[in-house]
Order: sequence, then structure tokens, then C-alpha cells
Amino acid sequence: MRKTVLAIAAILAACGGQQGAAPTTPVASSTQALGDFMRAAADSNLVRMAQLWGTSRGAAAETRHPEDYEKRIVVIQAYLRTDSSRVVSDVPVTGDDNRRKLVVQIYKQGCMKHIPATMLRIKGGWIVEDVELAAVGNPARPCEDSDDAGSLTR
Repeated sequence: MRKTVLAIAAILAACGGQQGAAPTTPVASSTQALGDFMRAAADSNLVRMAQLWGTSRGAAAETRHPEDYEKRIVVIQAYLRTDSSRVVSDVPVTGDDNRRKLVVQIYKQGCMKHIPATMLRIKGGWIVEDVELAAVGNPARPCEDSDDAGSLTR
């Protein structure tokens, strides 16, 4: 029993209290990056979400940009916490080999919606650049249509 408690304590210590840049694992495809981002949102894994979201400067977890990225990630997670999701479309952006337009189908409390996202290729892989939060609607009432939210701004 004591060994189990010590092992759990060691794991928790290794996971928490990280200062500075969080290491980012490169994601080889835009579809995989959005799928990982959606799983992180469903799991309330804000650290992983920040590793998979950002700007042309890089992942927010590494660049700490935008300055309020931590607050934005919390809001994004509230909108994108779903029962399940799957990427249903992945098309290139004309004239820009470093961007792709994806659509993720989300299921939340018995409702299904299609959410557009823009993915960005950065050094080392793909990240989420923008998610159309307006398409999600009200996080508290997912079955109602709403245009209260805007897209996630960079």
C-alpha cells in the first residue's frame, strides 16, 4: 500500500508545478492534431490543449502567446467539452500549404453539431489556430442554436 501511495505521489509531482514552457509533442497531421485537441478538451487537459493551440509563433504552451492564452484555453474547453467527437472533413486552404480547414463533428448531451477549425503547420507539426466557437452554441444548452460566441481569435 505504501509503495502505491509513493508511486502516485511521484506521478502527481512529475505532472504538476511545471514553470515555463511546456514541452510539445509534434503532431504529424492536421486531423490528428484536432482529434488530440478535442480529446484534451473532453478530458479537461488544459496543458495539452495549450500544447496543441497557438499562432504562427508556435504553440501557446511554448510561446506563452497570446498573453491571456490560459484564460482563452479555459473558455475554449468549456465550449468544446463533449461526449465525443470525430473529424469529418480536412481540406487544404487554397494558396497556403501551411493551413487546412477541418470540420469536427461533436456530440454533446444528445445533440450533434459541426464545428469548423483552421489548422496551422508550424515547425515540428500541426496545431489548432482557430475554432468557430459560434457553431457550438451555448455550452450550458448545447441543443439550442446560438450565435452568441465568436470564433477563437488569435
